[in-house]
Amino acid sequence: MYRLITYNLHSGVGRDGIQDYARIGRFLVEQNADFVLLQEMDTRSAVRDVNEDISAICADGKYMLIPAPTVTTKHGWYGNAILTRHPVLHRQQFDISVTGREPRSLQHIVVTLNQQPLSLFNAHLGLKKKERAYQARRLHQIMLSIERNLMPACLGGDMNEWWLNTRLFKRLDKTYHQLRTGRTFPSHLPLFNLDRVWTSPELTVHHSGRLIDKAYRHYSDHLAVKVDFAINPPTE
Repeated sequence: MYRLITYNLHSGVGRDGIQDYARIGRFLVEQNADFVLLQEMDTRSAVRDVNEDISAICADGKYMLIPAPTVTTKHGWYGNAILTRHPVLHRQQFDISVTGREPRSLQHIVVTLNQQPLSLFNAHLGLKKKERAYQARRLHQIMLSIERNLMPACLGGDMNEWWLNTRLFKRLDKTYHQLRTGRTFPSHLPLFNLDRVWTSPELTVHHSGRLIDKAYRHYSDHLAVKVDFAINPPTE
């Protein structure tokens, strides 16, 4: 059994106004996450060191961080990142930005789990409806181009889609299974199901849902989503 978490960090700034990657790192370790899909990882502070931020979110070596910046400045970078406890075989980043809008990307890594490869996709879609429509199509195209060799796969992230009866993900939903994750934004009174996860048929999901304990729900303006899954044995 493996555990994946997807989490929009809000640059590490909680609803209490405190910026603290270390407490988020400790929280992820306490949740026993194998992999964490992070959105809004931000190391651009002029008063903090980039390596200190990364060490803090990695809980001083409990995780390895794979960055996928969308913005880079002289002080650091901003974008997606994936934390993993397992070896990484491959990493890449796809630009899914729309002209005139904030840069966006789809991050992809392949990890190995006892010689079994697993693809992880991490996305943060845009704020405009037409922007998200284009990006959702691109996600599906990219994943199909990579994954139909039957490698187990998970896609997660902040999809920024709040419409209840959305058809935005109709292509993804035909190929992958969208999990029930619940409303995740804003974290103090969740109204919108922004943070979503899909799994490929090669995975069996045992549990999925929000992490809502009051001890840590104020660490970001989004709730984290947890998924427990197993990889199905190969069929002969």
